[in-house]
Amino acid sequence: MIMNVFVPAAFGVAAISFLANFLAPPILVALTPLQPPPSDVIHCEGYYPPTEDCLPLGTTRPLWFKKKRSNGGCPQWQIDKQWGERGTFVSKLKYMESAAKEYEQILADITADDVAKLGGEDALKPLIWVRRERGVAWSRMQDGIIAGNSEFHSDVNVSGGGGDGRHKCWTDALLPLYVEEFGVKPSEDFIEFVINFDVESFREQLATLKKTLALQ
Repeated sequence: MIMNVFVPAAFGVAAISFLANFLAPPILVALTPLQPPPSDVIHCEGYYPPTEDCLPLGTTRPLWFKKKRSNGGCPQWQIDKQWGERGTFVSKLKYMESAAKEYEQILADITADDVAKLGGEDALKPLIWVRRERGVAWSRMQDGIIAGNSEFHSDVNVSGGGGDGRHKCWTDALLPLYVEEFGVKPSEDFIEFVINFDVESFREQLATLKKTLALQ
């Protein structure tokens, strides 16, 4: 049996916050928004039942009679390579994640003096931030494949009136290991969030930060 040593987001909020503070530079910790409440974290996109329940289902959509209470939430049941906005979704989420990682790196390198010159902590809070945790998770579709150790988070109300405005989070494995590789379709709520996310505002926030730092 393959053990999943990744701290489960649904019931490891305190541990995650501790590890984030332990592993990250002090300035980055100060600039990273607090962990969202447990009621929201439970809905983090990309978490699935244990490997022992999902791996036997394989890498394609299973036949209906294989569905059980224990494996009903496995990603194999969400495989749908033909869903309409998949291309737009993938492209946009890739940029969102890439920008969040770049923003994280910039924050990790700045000093306390930089923070003050840039308007303080509130002015530097990113629209999407990264939470990294100790340990790893394993793929629910491929035996022995590591599925990452990070989550992306956002408190932004999406533009255009879409989405429900709640805190959103998703794993770093969702896009490359499930959506892109096997055509797993995320929840409609998460798709709506990504499709309507204001990428231009995030791009502008990142560009302004880099430009301002370059002038220091």
